[in-house]
Amino acid sequence: MRELLTFEDVAVMPGKAFVEPSEVDLTSRFSKSIEVFIPLVSSPMDTVTDWGMAAILARLGAIGVIHRNMSIEERIAQVKMVKDSIPSPWAEIVRALDKEPLASIYYRMEELGIGGALIFSSGRPIGIVVKPGVDQDYWYSKATGFLRLLREYKPAPLVDGEGRLRVAAAISPFEIGNAKALDEAGADALVVDVAHAHNINVISSLASLSKEISADLVIGNLGTREGVLDVLSKVENAAGLRVGIGSGSICSTAEVTGAFMPTLSAVMEARLALEELGLHGKIPIIADGGIKGPGDVVKAFIAGASTAMSGRLFAGTSESPGLKVRVGAKLFKQYRGMGSRGAIERRYASDRYSAPSKSIEEGVEGLVPYVGSVVNVIAEIVSGVKAGLGYAGATSIESAWKARLAKISEAGRGEARPHDVSF
Repeated sequence: MRELLTFEDVAVMPGKAFVEPSEVDLTSRFSKSIEVFIPLVSSPMDTVTDWGMAAILARLGAIGVIHRNMSIEERIAQVKMVKDSIPSPWAEIVRALDKEPLASIYYRMEELGIGGALIFSSGRPIGIVVKPGVDQDYWYSKATGFLRLLREYKPAPLVDGEGRLRVAAAISPFEIGNAKALDEAGADALVVDVAHAHNINVISSLASLSKEISADLVIGNLGTREGVLDVLSKVENAAGLRVGIGSGSICSTAEVTGAFMPTLSAVMEARLALEELGLHGKIPIIADGGIKGPGDVVKAFIAGASTAMSGRLFAGTSESPGLKVRVGAKLFKQYRGMGSRGAIERRYASDRYSAPSKSIEEGVEGLVPYVGSVVNVIAEIVSGVKAGLGYAGATSIESAWKARLAKISEAGRGEARPHDVSF
């Protein structure tokens, strides 16, 4: 019987460090033709990624996948809104010199509709200004995020050959006409949004679709070596693999159906298949689900992934399309799985699941704490991933594939966390 490993079952083995963490290069690939500067992807969920989230991620150097729980007309419009957005990261915040009068800074903020500013002196950021009367917590978190990113790397937008922001869009494997329309609208990648892509009907449809689009086709979700091999034997031009089944924090697939392939194991399985074909590093692996923080991202990279996809990490941000809810004195954001009753009722999401499960909910709905701007979330993850890769002795994500993971015991998991103190 095979053993399945989750992120909590392993630890990063320290390795010889050749650079300081801040010097670790996070440049990677989301798909064959899409290079990312921050190897993070927002999940195509209707409480996580719409055009606004996708645009700000692309401005920072990451990428978002617009969900498909809306009409094709809306999806096309959202793709176009990203492509037509200002590409500069500085569209998100005002830059000012320390000698500029505060009144002038406020005036420019008012003109641009921006509530926060970074103050520079001799080319270095030295402080933050937040305009009175705006959402103080949001703009402070956004400005703080920019400050943190500037310490780790110079934010660079993810743009296509025409200088427009890059964006991905989710598709059903069976909507060939809609996929072609999104391709024509300018989507840089089409991400197959099906819970179990190792399915003869899915594979047959994708074999046809892959020949009719110019956008990169990212296929998933997959969980096994055999699944990857079967897909790649039939589908031409597969540009990326989305792997992991049932690991998401709001996914109940494992509980409802018994089927489960934790993301870490799925990455290792996909890597085995790609190495067998001589394609590891040429077809990127996207680790999707179960990622609770930077440490899990590092483990996914060491296992063989090129990028990490998450819904939970982005759902609590101001930029996510989920509703903001106040419970007592605390703020939360709505978060739901795409197999939840609410998501299914919003649109026909049942084709994401296998035929025997069409009437079964495979996701839950809930609330996650509101955390402010996604810029600060990205900055925190970038800092943690760079530190983690530094411990592993890696200088880049590709070099992390040579680093090592080790299984840890239950006692080890306890010792690895803060312990024997009161909080």
